[in-house]
Amino acid sequence: MKLIWTFIFLLTFNIGFSCTCESLGKIDKKQFNQYDLIATGKILSVDFGEFTQKIEVGIHSVFKGRIKKMTIVLSTSSQSGMCGIFPKTGEKWLIYSNRNGYEFSTDLCTRTQNMTRVSEKNKGIIKRDLNFLKKNSNRNKNYCQQWL
Repeated sequence: MKLIWTFIFLLTFNIGFSCTCESLGKIDKKQFNQYDLIATGKILSVDFGEFTQKIEVGIHSVFKGRIKKMTIVLSTSSQSGMCGIFPKTGEKWLIYSNRNGYEFSTDLCTRTQNMTRVSEKNKGIIKRDLNFLKKNSNRNKNYCQQWL
């Protein structure tokens, strides 16, 4: 009996601390306005901490927001159960983030997508997002064509 309760506890524990995000559907103006920064960039470095990753991103294009340099520090959880993203150096990402002090933060529950390692399903999402960003951003309109 003890073994059964232990198993149920462990199963509940994993479910209680897993990342769960609501489906975002197609991007729209409301979602666009929820973010402080929307940009594409290349991962320059990833610094894993116990609870947080600091990701240095070389920005290629900014669709929304302002940055002072073409490099930003992006913060995300280093725990998969806390919805962190796990980029690798050299990958290209479409980033949806919010300002958190002097840095930006993101997680799996935003529209942030890996543009290097991408499934067929996510290719369509990225293409649709970039088309929307091209139409609704007044910056770097020609850039979007490179990713489509």
